[in-house]
Amino acid sequence: MEFTKENMRFYNFMRCKLGESAKLIHETLQTVCGDYACSYQTVCRWVKEFNESKESLSDCPRPGRLKSYVNEQTTASIKKDIDEDPHISVRELSDTTGLSYGTVYTIIAEHLRMKKVCARWVSHL
Repeated sequence: MEFTKENMRFYNFMRCKLGESAKLIHETLQTVCGDYACSYQTVCRWVKEFNESKESLSDCPRPGRLKSYVNEQTTASIKKDIDEDPHISVRELSDTTGLSYGTVYTIIAEHLRMKKVCARWVSHL
């Protein structure tokens, strides 16, 4: 059986509720999981959170931009702009869509399967 992060967190939760120390929990995890065990600092952090009455075993949501930028709407928008003006640059597309240069290039190259040929965007096919 493979120990995932959720499995290790559950194991930490149960052992913490039994009153065991972070050091003992980490030693046991290292015995069972070897190199795949989480670090001692991680075990200490989880034990501290569980002792402070954290009951959830899942990660808390993190701030920041979601990775939902590559969707049908943005891909269709970029394709429409390229169809209207095949000479448009990635920088111009980035400015019009509000996405980063790298994101726009990834959408064009990997999702639309296009590349620049003689200053025009053409399909790989």
